[in-house]
Parts: sequence; structure tokens; C-alpha cells
Amino acid sequence: MTEVIQAIFVPSSETRHQPKPHTVYCVEVHAAVRTWVVWKRYSEFIKLHNQFESIFPKHPVPVQLPAKSFFPSTFNNPDKVDHRRRGLEEYLRAILSNRDDRWRQTDVWKDFLAIPQGRAIESNSTTSYTSETWLDEYNAMANTARQVRSLINKRGTHNARNEISASHNCTVQAKKLLVTLSTHTSNLDSALNGLAKGPEAMADGELRRRQDMLATLRDEKDALLKLVNSGRQEQELLKPRRSQTTLQQRQPPKRSQTIGPGRAFGAAAAAQMAKETEVTRGLDNDGLLQYQNQVMTDQDQQIEQFSALLARQKQLGFAIGDELETQNQILDELDGDVDRTALKLKFASKKLATIK
Repeated sequence: MTEVIQAIFVPSSETRHQPKPHTVYCVEVHAAVRTWVVWKRYSEFIKLHNQFESIFPKHPVPVQLPAKSFFPSTFNNPDKVDHRRRGLEEYLRAILSNRDDRWRQTDVWKDFLAIPQGRAIESNSTTSYTSETWLDEYNAMANTARQVRSLINKRGTHNARNEISASHNCTVQAKKLLVTLSTHTSNLDSALNGLAKGPEAMADGELRRRQDMLATLRDEKDALLKLVNSGRQEQELLKPRRSQTTLQQRQPPKRSQTIGPGRAFGAAAAAQMAKETEVTRGLDNDGLLQYQNQVMTDQDQQIEQFSALLARQKQLGFAIGDELETQNQILDELDGDVDRTALKLKFASKKLATIK
């Protein structure tokens, strides 16, 4: 997976004295979910340009590099340095925005901008996973999904309080975690296919269980992606949040299906007992108590966020009421002005009739 570059800027330059005095230019690269900076000398821009000319001799770069100045030298001349900086920025942005992407697909361009490149999972890379390490990786990604959900909820709270900067930071962090989640989910899928083959292949029942777990995690990832990209987070926060610790369970059983309408004894009571879930199976009493405390903590957080939303709605209601009062006052004044204008018009009509 390669980062998709959205914008490039060369906002500043800097003079360095090691190994000898020279000027470097700050190249700021903006991708979908991250931003990074690389420092380049003018000679490195020339090297990039020459490599483009050697690779595509019949297709010149859309914009030429700013010319090199010998007499007088650009070094220690702020005006010339700034002029070159603008020219270098125009050069990079012309390549980025050009319809022909031949230059952007080269390795020299990616190396020049230090674009991070992920490694695709090959068929033989699944051997690095064992049954235990696969579960460890899955649990780590489930925890990442919980972190994304928590960031989305925090963003909703910041939006309700008009804390724009904090809300934006939550969005950026959530997108970064989603990129990691997407990559590792694909890794888990490929690794699971590898574990299903070979002399020590996984049992069919366990394989189907893990496939269901992975499908639920993938659905959760898609839902989180929609929430991050959606602008209607306040409405989403009003809905009951599905706990990330129950990823293996698609829908919880209804009360009538587990407990029943009345008391039961013997075999009927055993048949109506609550079903065990993937989360609670294997937990002792202390683990169940800790899990219950975690669920209650999540519910308390939802109540706090719901209270913040209600406070925001109350403020909006007050603002709407004040605006209605102002508009009513303006309408009353307008009505009075209309009456006065009508009287003046009537008086003027009488005078006009007298003159005739």
C-alpha cells in the first residue's frame, strides 16, 4: 500500500553549515491521513530532474527547475533563495497535479519524497503466523477498533462543546488507526488462509469460528470508517454503542429468548438460562466482574456524551428563541414603518388632488 499524496508545499528554507555552508529547502508532503517533511538541497532537485529526463527522454517535465545562478550566487541572498523556493514548489506541484502520472509512478519520485510504502503479504509470509500469534494479532486489532470508537465518541463531545481543534485531532488519530486496522485485517485474512493448509492445518470448526471473528472485525472496520468520514456524528452518538469486546457476537439474544416471561424450574430453567458468549466463555468470577465494570464504565461515558449533546441542543434552543424575538421586533418595527408610510402617502394624495 502506497500513500496517496494530496498536496506538496515548500514553505521555507534553512541555511546549514555542515559539512559546509549550504541551503536546504523544507518539502512538506500532505497525504490522506498523515503529513511529513523532508529537507532537500537544490542539487538533489537537479538530480531528480536529470533522472526524469533519462527515464522519459521524449516526455519533458511539465515545469522546468529554476535556473542556477552563479554570479551573483544564490547563497546568502534572501531574495534569490525565496525566488528559488517558489520555483521548486511550482516544480513539484506541477508534477503532482499533471494528468500524466508517469513521473509520479517512478521509484525516484517516491524516494525523493520519502513516501512510505507498505509491503504486500505474499503467500509464503503467512508461515510467520501460528495459531497463538494470530489470536494475539486479532486481539490487538480488536483493541485498535475500540480505540477508534473511543476517539469518535470524544470527537462528538468536542463538537458539542465547539472545540474544533480537539475534534480535528481526534479525527486524524482515528484515521491513522483505521489505516493500521485495514492493513492488519488483510494480513490476518491471508494468514488464516495459510493456517488452513499444510500438515498442521487448523480444524474446520476453529477455522469457521475465526473466519466469523474476522468478518465481524472487518464489518466493524467498515462501520468505523463511515463514522469517521460522516459529518453527522451527534446522531450516531445517540445510538447505543456496540461494545468492541463482543466482536465475535453479531447480535445479543433478546431477554425473552434467554430468561423467558416467567419463572421456570428443572429442565425448563436449564433450557432458559442465558447463553454463553465468546467473550464470557473462559472468564472466572473476577473476570466477569471486571468485564461488567468495563461495560458500566462505557455506559457512563455514553451518558456523559449524551448530556453534552443535550446541553448543546439546549443552547441551540435558547439561541433560536433569541433570534425569533429579534425577528419579531424587526417585523413590528417594519409594520409601524408601513403604517406611517401609508399615512404620508394618503396625505400627499390629498394635496395632489387639491392642486389639480
